[in-house]
Amino acid sequence: MKFRPDIEGLRALAILPVVVFHAWPKALTGGYVGVDVFFVISGYLITTLLLQRLAAGSYSIASFYAARIRRIFPALFVMLALIVPAAWLLLTPQAMGEFARVFGATGVFASNLELYRTTGYFEGATELKPLVHTWSLAVEEQYYIVFPLLLAALHRWARGAIGFVLVTVGLLSLAYAQFLTGYDGPLAFYSALSRTCELMVGSLLALRVDRGRPPLPAGARQLLGVAGLVAIVSACVLLKPDASFPGMTALWPCLGAAALIEAGRGEGSFASRWLALPPLRWIGALSFSLYLWHWPMLVFARHLLLGQPDALQSGVAVVLAVALAWASLRWVEAPVRSAAWRQRSLLLGGGAAMAACLLLAGGLFLAARHAGEEASPANALLAGAVDFSPRRERCHTRERVQIAYADRCQFGAAEAPRQLAVWGDSHGVEIGHVLAESLPADRSLAAMTAAACPPALGFALPGRFYCEKHNAAMLAGLVGDAKVDRVLMVSRTSSYLGDAQMAAVFERGLQEAVRALKAVGKEVWLLDPVPTYDYPVPAALAQHQRRGLAPAAFGIAGDDYRRIEGQALAMLARVAAATGAQRIAVDTTLCGEGRCAVIGADGRALYLDNNHLSMAGARLLAAQALRPAVQASR
Repeated sequence: MKFRPDIEGLRALAILPVVVFHAWPKALTGGYVGVDVFFVISGYLITTLLLQRLAAGSYSIASFYAARIRRIFPALFVMLALIVPAAWLLLTPQAMGEFARVFGATGVFASNLELYRTTGYFEGATELKPLVHTWSLAVEEQYYIVFPLLLAALHRWARGAIGFVLVTVGLLSLAYAQFLTGYDGPLAFYSALSRTCELMVGSLLALRVDRGRPPLPAGARQLLGVAGLVAIVSACVLLKPDASFPGMTALWPCLGAAALIEAGRGEGSFASRWLALPPLRWIGALSFSLYLWHWPMLVFARHLLLGQPDALQSGVAVVLAVALAWASLRWVEAPVRSAAWRQRSLLLGGGAAMAACLLLAGGLFLAARHAGEEASPANALLAGAVDFSPRRERCHTRERVQIAYADRCQFGAAEAPRQLAVWGDSHGVEIGHVLAESLPADRSLAAMTAAACPPALGFALPGRFYCEKHNAAMLAGLVGDAKVDRVLMVSRTSSYLGDAQMAAVFERGLQEAVRALKAVGKEVWLLDPVPTYDYPVPAALAQHQRRGLAPAAFGIAGDDYRRIEGQALAMLARVAAATGAQRIAVDTTLCGEGRCAVIGADGRALYLDNNHLSMAGARLLAAQALRPAVQASR
């Protein structure tokens, strides 16, 4: 297959947006589409190679996988081996156990499946997982388990139908991806089935070239090249992290990449000559190793700093990643590519590397479990991460669990004449459970919480397809339930005020919900948002303990809380004034004039992650702020 310098430069156009997006997310909000450009490039190159070998009669599955081992394994497994010591030093035992599972899954190219399995609203943040970026390698390799066999079978028995079958597979994958984006966003993101359509764009382009279709006329190539550049750049600039993706939206950068590949055929175009410039080709040559290294460096920076790196710190992490990528290319990838290793040796070596990865993952998992079971002050603080409501799974609506009003969780005596309802997003889970622990005899409690669904009518974050329907059903149930005399509305308010339009929709929806409840004689209480952090609080407290620092010093200053949450607090004040709802402040309980509390008087963490109160934190808030209000006689 003829080397094309413009495609090497196109790799730079794929990796640079990804790195910028991960290091400085606000600078390039759609930079994640670079991965989709990689998928198109891979689909094109691998399919071209397979078709050429099929035509020449030299096709061999064994030789194909040997070539993949030579290309992928050295850089990947060296990276995996080198990040283990850093992970052991910086991760908590619980996080290390998860790292070990993903580590093993990465070694057998199934990390996308493991990452999906551990994806959920209450799971660890993806920006703290060192190997989350390996999902794309897993998707590609899963594609290349099936695709070469399919292509060989079609070439032998139904050569004329290759195009039809590939188009059909691509369309089915696209339809599946589009469906999943509105039903199960994480599965749409991680599944090889939903990403096949993106690889298929490159494969279909390769089939077009293989069938002898000549390059387009010069003018058409120029227009196509410009269109491809515009498509990719505009996707990087205009798309947002919460966009409905992949599905139809992913075709935007994918078709842009295909356009640039097609525009570079024949005598090329302005775009292809620009992509072939030495600086872009140098970055393109580094792209695979840079992709492998940039994410762990940024993740370890967060763990080292116990928070989000600033722009300069992210820059240092990126520079280090570039240096490691260059070293990998120079001393790992290039020597292996040029080595005269036999096919059998490559296959055996690849199998041995995968087996060793699984063995090491098992050892790391057992060691992490043992470390987590040791009695130590740090582990005592880490216990906050599992100090959540035991009925969370049963009571909380989320992506794959929808709970109707009639099936809501209820606490206390069924014959109690009055009921308090806790309605909100996930911040209400532990609060509702804690309030139910000391109900008076004449009152029960109902909990209606949904992940990332604040109690605002007509409001839903992108991807939270169930929120509007859920809130409408909850409000209808509350309005028609004479037993409910009070409603406590809880949410992480500031996370729903992203821009002016979103904030206006949220405020309007919250007011409508409060007015509807007040109109039927119910008391409504609005809980101020709790302080939030850039790093899981239990893990930060444990790291402070290990580093000889005072754990309580991790808490933010009370004045910083009021500044950070200023927009949310002002909005809740407006809603209360307009509707007659009562507000419950949290700053006097959790913050006061000094630092906001992150650890209780008994030494227990008050949070279970970076923003959800643990049961201990909810009990503190209930004792000092909530219980007197919700239990006062009418």
